[in-house]
Amino acid sequence: MISILKNISFYVLISFLLCFAAHSLQSKSLFDYLSKNIIGLLFTLLAINTATSGLIASKMQDLVSKFPRFDFNETVKQMKLSLLEQIILIVISVITIILQGSTLVDFPQKEFTLDIILVSIMVYSIDILWDTGKAVFIVIEEIQKMNNE
Repeated sequence: MISILKNISFYVLISFLLCFAAHSLQSKSLFDYLSKNIIGLLFTLLAINTATSGLIASKMQDLVSKFPRFDFNETVKQMKLSLLEQIILIVISVITIILQGSTLVDFPQKEFTLDIILVSIMVYSIDILWDTGKAVFIVIEEIQKMNNE
């Protein structure tokens, strides 16, 4: 849990710096794009992650059937967590977009704060996709090791 909070803090810091730079340059293109497309992007990344996780689970099952000594319980737990994280990111992005469009909700630095949240969601999503991609290569390496034994 502490690792997740550390990562989220890092994503928010990166997002803050990116948003500060973009606002300083008076560029709204990234924020306009994210406001219009973040939910679609997140669903696409969720679909990619789900399909990739299914492939990884299938290969893990093959490894377990050949080599019962392997224990992938922690890997399965992490795969479930990444899917849950993505669903939570979708919910947060929907709430953020609703708040962006609301004329009733107003607070100091509303636009800047909500931009940071959207960029943080994008960065977090990319990190989840990166982790899933790394898992594919780990499974491939393990299969190669087993074939060489």
